Amino acid sequence: MLVFHELKDIAARTGSTSVAIGNFDGVHLGHQALISAMLEKAHTEKLCPTVLTFYPHPVEVLKPHKKLERLTTTSEKLELLEKLGVEQVLVARFDETLSHLSPDVFFESYLHQGLRAKSIHVGFNFVFGKDRAGDIGTLKNLGEKAGVFVEVEEQVNSDGERVSSSHIRKLLVEGNVAKASRHLGRPYTITGQVVRGDQRGRKIGFPTANLRCPLDKIAPANGVYFTRVLWQQEELRAVTNVGVRPTFTVGEKAPVIEVHILDFDSDIYEEFLSVEFLGRIREEKKFSGMDELKSQIEQDIAVARRSF
Repeated sequence: MLVFHELKDIAARTGSTSVAIGNFDGVHLGHQALISAMLEKAHTEKLCPTVLTFYPHPVEVLKPHKKLERLTTTSEKLELLEKLGVEQVLVARFDETLSHLSPDVFFESYLHQGLRAKSIHVGFNFVFGKDRAGDIGTLKNLGEKAGVFVEVEEQVNSDGERVSSSHIRKLLVEGNVAKASRHLGRPYTITGQVVRGDQRGRKIGFPTANLRCPLDKIAPANGVYFTRVLWQQEELRAVTNVGVRPTFTVGEKAPVIEVHILDFDSDIYEEFLSVEFLGRIREEKKFSGMDELKSQIEQDIAVARRSF
């Protein structure tokens, strides 16, 4: 898959395209439906399947005071798009210049002329242009004048709820990783590098891999989860704690992710692990001491073994 960061670069290389537009944070079931429709049109009309996405997220530019934690890093998003069959992606820099383009200028410069779009695919709540002045009706009118097909993907539901990136973030904040994963269409995953911790887990017989994770990626609510770890083509069962370790630390606010891989004893410092969150076992607790903690970990592992 080809990835471009400048419109002029992709415009110089591309032929006619079928374009899906969106932020695609999470590449969830709704995004997948939208991209599937774009791919089908591309195949039928012999167009290049293309995604137009943005970095940073528009919210970070338009509402700089608002902290946005992502479901996927940019590299994760691109990997997921490639697996779906997208052939090229323009990661357009969203800045004040782009945000001030009128809907018709954005359409003409980015879609009609820039990407040579013959079909455009957007979600049902798509808006664009300065002050979000352009909506679905605007896009359809511009498309009709330019001879460009416009298709709108309707709402996608899961568990009787509308699938959206914001709702998935809410589910993760609540610790409901199972439902979040169903809305994503795959387990919610965090990838990080294993770094040295304080070795407390090893001392009581439950060594953990401490992950250094992307700072702008959302972590599930503090608690204990049964998880699957992907490491060097292996799939390993694990119990993962997300939290501030209240038994040992006071005043710690940044969550730490500690992974105890079951039936495993290899040196994996500096390695990268991908942790898939499958379900929640319990909330984080403060224990009176090592013995109580050890007993609880044994119970957590028993629950995890029954859950896989």
